Amino acid sequence: MQVLLTLLIPVLFYLAGYHYSENRATGAETFSIPAPGYPDSVKVGDAAPMFVLRDLTTDNAVYLRDYTGKVLRDSAKPRQVVVLSFWSTWCQPCKEEIPRLTKLAGEFKGRPVRFFLISTMESQSTTDDSIRALYKARSYTLQCLLDATDRIGMRYNARVLPLLVVIDKQGVIRKIMRGFHEEMYSDFAGFLQKLAN
Repeated sequence: MQVLLTLLIPVLFYLAGYHYSENRATGAETFSIPAPGYPDSVKVGDAAPMFVLRDLTTDNAVYLRDYTGKVLRDSAKPRQVVVLSFWSTWCQPCKEEIPRLTKLAGEFKGRPVRFFLISTMESQSTTDDSIRALYKARSYTLQCLLDATDRIGMRYNARVLPLLVVIDKQGVIRKIMRGFHEEMYSDFAGFLQKLAN
């Protein structure tokens, strides 16, 4: 019976739509559930799924509705364009993207554009402390939020990392970029500039 269950469980996961992956950096094997409507649960023109996530360095709660959306938590605050970069400690292309985003964030300092890194799809053995240590070792400075349960990553369908999502001031998704390709950044600053005006 145990042998039958061992063979049957992966098949049931596959039929249920779970995704198997192996973290090459740690050797950890994980299953993840695709977002509803897989493969494209969110698309350009959709309202961005709102969330509350914990900040990596301060442990404070960060609400997306403090920056964008039809209704902000504080109506007196100005709306901002929000750039979300879903990443993971094991993601090699993320190491290419994050420094570019950091430089871009510097160019938009003082403008209504907010950048967030969202740590997601980590192995079960990865802890907040290990993410924090790597974040510091790589000299990352963009505000990083923790998606420890992968719930937000699944809502945004982060099946490929890095995943970059741009949300306008009204909370509407305006751009989705999966993976890292240097040419994607050729006019990205101009695109953000238009949304920020």
